Amino acid sequence: MSLAASPAVIALDWGTSSLRASLMDRDGHVLERRARPWGIQHLPEGGFVAALHGIAGDWRDRWPALPVVAAGMVGSRGGWREVPYVRCPADPAAIAAGLVAFDGGCGTLHLVPGLIQEGGLPDVMRGEEAQILGALATDPALADGSLLVLPGTHSKWARV
Repeated sequence: MSLAASPAVIALDWGTSSLRASLMDRDGHVLERRARPWGIQHLPEGGFVAALHGIAGDWRDRWPALPVVAAGMVGSRGGWREVPYVRCPADPAAIAAGLVAFDGGCGTLHLVPGLIQEGGLPDVMRGEEAQILGALATDPALADGSLLVLPGTHSKWARV
């Protein structure tokens, strides 16, 4: 692989049914993208460690100092390690403060917390908060009262 820009982070979108990995530069541009059917309910033999190694092991070997950040169901009760939800309203600093870092046997992994809107029935998201932060970084004007639609297996509508 020949990269014009230097990688700065390995970002994982790790849901229930799939695992997506992006090698990104410091400006958030995707340098390379990969996907496998290894969600938290469909792991390969060897579990979470094998899945992470299988999708991003060569990146970690080539750039061992790169942080690895994972969002989605990987931080749920049924995931690799449960990460407590951050209460809404939440800004980027609150979400960053909720990150959980641990070594699962293959280097340090940073898990992004989900968000919870408490009330009569709690409303939660895991993974979509990272998408919202990406949208806000791309277009800061969205932070001024936007309604975002986040498609997926469990689509969300989020008011920013």
